[in-house]
Amino acid sequence: MNTTQTGSTKRPGIVPLHPSLNQKAQHSYEQYLSRAHDEERAGNRIEAENYYQHAEHYFRSIR
Repeated sequence: MNTTQTGSTKRPGIVPLHPSLNQKAQHSYEQYLSRAHDEERAGNRIEAENYYQHAEHYFRSIR
């Protein structure tokens, strides 16, 4: 495990993602969040929660 701090990382010992991976994570986050909102508006609370959980995973990746 690489624990070298580089760039403007907010957490010590955590190496930031490569910019293109960060962009992909951002895109996935936005897609899952959009799907969650769509399902919530349609009244599908369980499916919305599933998408929110996926969005949260990608949100943590881009922080």
